[in-house]
Amino acid sequence: MKGLLLKDIYNLKKVGKQYLLTLAFFVIYCYFFKNPSFFPMMTVMSFSMLVLTSLGYDEAAGFDKYVLTLPVNREDLVRCKYLLLLLLLAAGFVVGMTGNVLINLLIQGEKISFLEQITAVAAVAAVFLLLYATLLPLVFKLGVEKARMLLLICYIAVFAGVFGVFKLIAGLGPEGKVTEELMISLASAAAVFSVLYLLGSYLVSVRIIRKREW
Repeated sequence: MKGLLLKDIYNLKKVGKQYLLTLAFFVIYCYFFKNPSFFPMMTVMSFSMLVLTSLGYDEAAGFDKYVLTLPVNREDLVRCKYLLLLLLLAAGFVVGMTGNVLINLLIQGEKISFLEQITAVAAVAAVFLLLYATLLPLVFKLGVEKARMLLLICYIAVFAGVFGVFKLIAGLGPEGKVTEELMISLASAAAVFSVLYLLGSYLVSVRIIRKREW
């Protein structure tokens, strides 16, 4: 599986220059509009989208048909993409967090605690984790291009669900406010839910790929 992952990373180098230009644009935007919090959100989103780019390259080249003639099983194909997603989210988190801190220093904006910034960026990463955990089984079932058409629906469903849960939890706090204790409980529950949701998504994708015919 290491070879599959390295293949994906080498393929994604093709869009490396485009992403550097995109990151530069985000930095300039955040600097001039004094909005450093925008940078990590867009960075995590941009990095996570690369998992679809990787799947698109494989589909265009007919890679899955070829690789199954090698000593690679179908579960490896699924496992590789989920691991790639986690690595991309981690990279987006690190780059976004670093950029957020540096832009804050440059604009000397409002002082926000490092813990609050990490929590905010982690929350964004968790949302995109849920989004692509929802989308990946559809990709393995329908293919990349057909699944892309459902991306907006997945966006709406995931963000609506997150917003609804947040409003529900907020209503449990005193005077409708989210206390620090409530945030800790919410973050812990969200982490457990995200792990279970990702595991469920992976098992569904494995079941789909086992029955898929090329």
